Amino acid sequence: MRWIGLVSLLSLVSVLLLPGPVSAVEMRPWTAASPAGKGIDWEPCPEDPWVECGTVSVPVDWARPAGAKIDIAVARRPALAPRERIGSLFVLPGGPGGSGVDFSLFAGDLLEPEILRRFDVIGFDARGIGRSHPVLCPADSDPPSEFPQDAKAYQRLVQYHRSHAQECRRLTGPVFDHVDTLSVARDADTIRQALGERQISLYGESYGTLLGQQYAEEYPGRVRALVLDSNMDHSITDVRQYLVAGSDVVEETYRQFAAWCSKSPRCALRGQDALKVLDGLLARADRGELKDPAGSTITPDALVETVRRAMYGPNSFTGWASLGTYLTRLQGRTPARVPDWYPDAYQAILCSDFSFPVRDFEHLNSLMAASRRAAPHTRVNALTWTDITGCQGFLTRARNPQHRYRIKGTPPILLTNSRYDVATPYSRATHVARQIPGAVLLTYDGIGHVNYISNACSTAAINRYLLTLRTPPPGTHCPAEPLPATDTPAMSDNNFPRWLR
Repeated sequence: MRWIGLVSLLSLVSVLLLPGPVSAVEMRPWTAASPAGKGIDWEPCPEDPWVECGTVSVPVDWARPAGAKIDIAVARRPALAPRERIGSLFVLPGGPGGSGVDFSLFAGDLLEPEILRRFDVIGFDARGIGRSHPVLCPADSDPPSEFPQDAKAYQRLVQYHRSHAQECRRLTGPVFDHVDTLSVARDADTIRQALGERQISLYGESYGTLLGQQYAEEYPGRVRALVLDSNMDHSITDVRQYLVAGSDVVEETYRQFAAWCSKSPRCALRGQDALKVLDGLLARADRGELKDPAGSTITPDALVETVRRAMYGPNSFTGWASLGTYLTRLQGRTPARVPDWYPDAYQAILCSDFSFPVRDFEHLNSLMAASRRAAPHTRVNALTWTDITGCQGFLTRARNPQHRYRIKGTPPILLTNSRYDVATPYSRATHVARQIPGAVLLTYDGIGHVNYISNACSTAAINRYLLTLRTPPPGTHCPAEPLPATDTPAMSDNNFPRWLR
């Protein structure tokens, strides 16, 4: 998933907070500085009465605006300083499958205090997600492997996806075929109109950057400010390029881990070559000799995915220590595997937005070979691989396929990305930024996915931009936070780059 960052908390929270009807409680008075939002009947959210909840009606199919409608769940956290209010900040979480309503509910933990003072925080559950007519799919305890080993296994996988999509469509209804991000961008502008806002500010993270990009394409004059944090690239049409970029960054990040591990007393592999350790374990997995304590076989695919997950987030340095222990034990005694978890909406949305044509098993095999050339130790980024394989047979076509960006007429847009981001590779951000006139890319030279509030330098730059519309100078880099192998203190206000002081 592409939302382990700011909203990693929400994957747990969304399980604890069951969506349901908004309780009929008297509304709180409006602040004078807030627009009336006459198109939304606000009521206190049942989870938090200080946040307002409501719905906006939109067409299932925007090509038929007079046709069937669905309700989109919306939440608003009013600005804490209404007299200093700048406007509405739309928060666009990743996934796909992240809840914008949950983001608003927990914005006090996810956004900086000055942002909460100056903006109404607006979150909505995109169509197909959470409280907005969610995609429903049947549970399957034994799906085929997304790593087929021969042509017959590949055909079984494609047929499985085709049948699975049919069942999801049956359970979900017509909206299943209309969960693409372009439709969501049109929903977002309907919410803007209902709020009575002339322009809005937007913060998109991970897969939410695609929504921000498409909103700017469709409604450039409605954008006051747009932050794209950890970027998707909707202009990539080459399936090999999509895969190899993902695999390459896992390899690069694991090399960073290996270098850290060689000198850190916190790493159980200290004194060993972590690259050779992984090679040896994968060789055993290839032979079917790698077992967990219960005697079950650990596949190479499961092992490389465990490694990738440890490289994932801005707090992955803690994960690195755990990974070192895991790999050490795996050389003799193996812990249990980590289970996969993907929201039902993930595949439906991704395959509506991206076309990944694979001709046949031979073509798929050539993609894996290219990945392994780019990543000789970590082999493949399982996230980008399963993005590709998961769409084979799932839909007959992508409703919102890739294209070169057509963003013109917006204020300067701020992009940011980590140099080592195993979910949204840095190369995607550079490619997107080159296509948007006036855009500025802020590079974080460290490791992690989603930069806001994960490192002080990026957070300060994003805050300043949202509050003042001042972007960092083009080509600006935020230095990597120090690794825990040293006693170097974390970055403070005194050692920000000069442009942020």
